[in-house]
Amino acid sequence: MRWHRWLRPGAVVAVSIALLLSGGYSVEAKKGGGGGGATPLIMHVYDSVVDEQNTTAFYNNGQEFCAGSTVPVQDSNWMGDDQLAGSSAAYGFGAPWTAVGGLVSTRYDHGDDCGNNCQRVQFDSGNKILTLDTRGTTGPRRIAVDFTDSCGLADGCPGPAGDPAVFGGLLSTDGLLNVFLDFPYLSMEVCSSTTCPEAQPAFAKFWFTDPDDSSVTWRIDWTFLRVLRMSETTWYVIADACDGTQVAGLSKLIGKRTQPKTVFNGFYKIPFFLAVELKP
Repeated sequence: MRWHRWLRPGAVVAVSIALLLSGGYSVEAKKGGGGGGATPLIMHVYDSVVDEQNTTAFYNNGQEFCAGSTVPVQDSNWMGDDQLAGSSAAYGFGAPWTAVGGLVSTRYDHGDDCGNNCQRVQFDSGNKILTLDTRGTTGPRRIAVDFTDSCGLADGCPGPAGDPAVFGGLLSTDGLLNVFLDFPYLSMEVCSSTTCPEAQPAFAKFWFTDPDDSSVTWRIDWTFLRVLRMSETTWYVIADACDGTQVAGLSKLIGKRTQPKTVFNGFYKIPFFLAVELKP
């Protein structure tokens, strides 16, 4: 696994594990806790990862990562629920990007699929947090996660490998996804090249309830990933093998909601590729 230019390699293991084990729920993990400055969105969660960013040039740290369009389409472990078909094209923004067709995605719209709660797809907390919340929606709208590709120290991950048989290896659940930036998504600059020096580092968390014990919550943590603003209205969020950003940790949260006991399960490779666009 290769690490980002924003951290010294020697600090990564300590920082990664500290981020994974710290706290239980962010303010966004509480239903309805959107904070100020919410902006409604449409999200497309793709079943494959296409990464055309030239990350070798982007990181510019003497390491070889991935060089744009030479990266093959990868199968993604993070999938939509197939309830509503979404966009099938990526990088359709003209030069220097290559139009990509034939992909499959699931669409999530802010304010739709209302049950006990309506679906939340929005920028929250002053537009610094991307939220997808399907809890309490009709169906309910779900996210499927594949845990079969566990990843330990021998694979270059910063800690122990998880149990690939957890939840039977594949889980389909409603839940809450947050992708965190240090500043508003709306203030990002649009990519000027396939290197996209305008891209920003982020981290993500996904909370869901144990399917057999409603008193137990689980959390998946991606400590590093990339956000690219592709146009004035569209953003891509990518976690993949190009730079090891697909590595995620799974933790079990037991006890009090605000201060649960955190039991770390281990690391997995869970890549994903999603697009969000401003809702008209």
